[in-house]
Amino acid sequence: MLRRLGLAISYFIAIVYILSILLPSIYCLRHGCRGPGELDAFMPASALIPFGGIATAFSLSNAIQQIRKRHSWSWAFWPAAIVFAIALLGTVAYRDPDLFHRSSAPLGRVCLHLPELY
Repeated sequence: MLRRLGLAISYFIAIVYILSILLPSIYCLRHGCRGPGELDAFMPASALIPFGGIATAFSLSNAIQQIRKRHSWSWAFWPAAIVFAIALLGTVAYRDPDLFHRSSAPLGRVCLHLPELY
């Protein structure tokens, strides 16, 4: 019972997090955001990054587990898994945009992006 309550809270936070990103994005696409004042609509999404990212990861994990069980209603978790995966990748890309330019080289050397050599 406690596990189901935790999953319900996790799904709720993940859905609120995704909607806080999606709804301002749709508004900006339809009306065009012309200044920093209109971009304030994304502030709730920025504030929810720690909780939303963790809740989305738990929700994605649960959706994948439900898909693997192969029940007759497992197909319902495919759209949720896709949306949660996209949101999680977007969160990682937003928090660390230089992620793909780093490597595991010692002393923080960068192997893929060396602007001083160009």
